[in-house]
Amino acid sequence: MNPHDLLTSDHQRLRDQAGKLKEFIGQNPQTLTEALTEFQKNVQKHFKREDVYYRVLDDGKRIEDRGLIHQLRNDHAAVVFTLESLAIRLRKNGVNADWRIRFDNLMNVLIPHLDKEDGFLFPLGQKMLSPQELASLADQIQNLE
Repeated sequence: MNPHDLLTSDHQRLRDQAGKLKEFIGQNPQTLTEALTEFQKNVQKHFKREDVYYRVLDDGKRIEDRGLIHQLRNDHAAVVFTLESLAIRLRKNGVNADWRIRFDNLMNVLIPHLDKEDGFLFPLGQKMLSPQELASLADQIQNLE
């Protein structure tokens, strides 16, 4: 299997979960809490998979656009931090105006991040990585399950 297929499949699941989270806001707080916890776990798992991919793709600084790699890694940190903050705030205060703003900001980072990987980074990686690297990456990513 191609690692890009695995990662883009993750992206679709995350997009679907993000949509469901939006639907749960303003509904049963327990349902939102459970969905946010599950989303948080899936995002963290996905980012671990991408970290493996980034290390191989960026070995020897093959990607000329250093800002792109830096930004994608910063996005990971921002998303993880914001998810944790949202979970804590949800437990303490429930959904309020501040929580909604932070949630929207999270989605304004996460969704464009996924789009950038799907539309630019993964096609670039497909061209740059050898068949052996692609196979090795797919194995490594699947073993993180």
